[in-house]
Amino acid sequence: MSEFTVTRTLNAPRDRVWQVLTQPGHCEGWLPAKPGTAVLDVRTGGSWQATVISSGGEEIALRGRYDEVSGPDRLVMTVPGDAVTAITLTAAPDDTTQIAYAFDVDVSMHTVVTESVDAVLGRVSAVLAGTA
Repeated sequence: MSEFTVTRTLNAPRDRVWQVLTQPGHCEGWLPAKPGTAVLDVRTGGSWQATVISSGGEEIALRGRYDEVSGPDRLVMTVPGDAVTAITLTAAPDDTTQIAYAFDVDVSMHTVVTESVDAVLGRVSAVLAGTA
């Protein structure tokens, strides 16, 4: 295993990106979760849970924990499969935000992780733009 980081730029100020990542109503838009199912206790030692609906219509309960919360800069949390990811937000020029997702994964997983992060950030961008 080795640390692998996916870094992208989002078209919104860092505080706004933080809100979208840490508020249940926004989370339901980018996860995407069934409305009313996201419960986020965003604090070090807290947890998160939500229910998503698969393409086949099956409800899938997801949950994880927050290992470190230092807003609006950093979240270290578990994602499905109990994988730990560190999310770092850095203010960038022109009211944009650089977001970095760091994982400790095998090299064989780099492509899958990159595709997954890009899919999530596409939905985050839609929430930020008000189109989700």
